[in-house]
Amino acid sequence: MTAVHLEDKDEILFRQIHPSFIQDGELSSQPFTPTSQAFAPTPKDEGYLSVDRSSMTSAGDSYRLFTSNGHASSAVYGVTVGEFCEQAIACIQAPIQASENQTANPAHALADYNPHKSGQQKNKAKRLKQRAIARGRLHP
Repeated sequence: MTAVHLEDKDEILFRQIHPSFIQDGELSSQPFTPTSQAFAPTPKDEGYLSVDRSSMTSAGDSYRLFTSNGHASSAVYGVTVGEFCEQAIACIQAPIQASENQTANPAHALADYNPHKSGQQKNKAKRLKQRAIARGRLHP
């Protein structure tokens, strides 16, 4: 199956922020800010960062679907396809099919960090975190 790349540079991709990636913060009026770890794949992610497409869902609906499938999220932040592209990170469609334990997520996509080494991934995540924080918390 051929990967379908996301082309709309202005499309916001929603990132669920796990509670362990929230720290007390003093940026603007936000009570919490995500750590840069929230914008880098973990070893279990095999180099891909899960996101949801704003052209297909809202930040609130993305949050509700994610948490209803048994995952934890404290906030939704967003980074555009163009901002990922500025970091040489391709974004591809990756809809999730329904299973016995999970509701389908047709808006799911992946940001591909695989071309970059671990240290590069961390630096890119820091830059993307700043973009997301500048945009502000999108939900709840």
